Amino acid sequence: MIHDDQRISYPMCFIFYTPRDSQIELQMMYACTKSALQREVDLTRVYEIRELDELTEEWLREKLK
Repeated sequence: MIHDDQRISYPMCFIFYTPRDSQIELQMMYACTKSALQREVDLTRVYEIRELDELTEEWLREKLK
């Protein structure tokens, strides 16, 4: 990512994918695991998607602004 002042950075982000049609119990387990990982690693850029089609380079660039 190139900033306005021409610095280049490589932000770390966590993209969490949970299919819409997955079982409720699994969704809850995944959410709990996501929260624990987020706390443990001190992630600040966490994004959740429900459809793989949502994950595009354009979507990611917009999120990282």
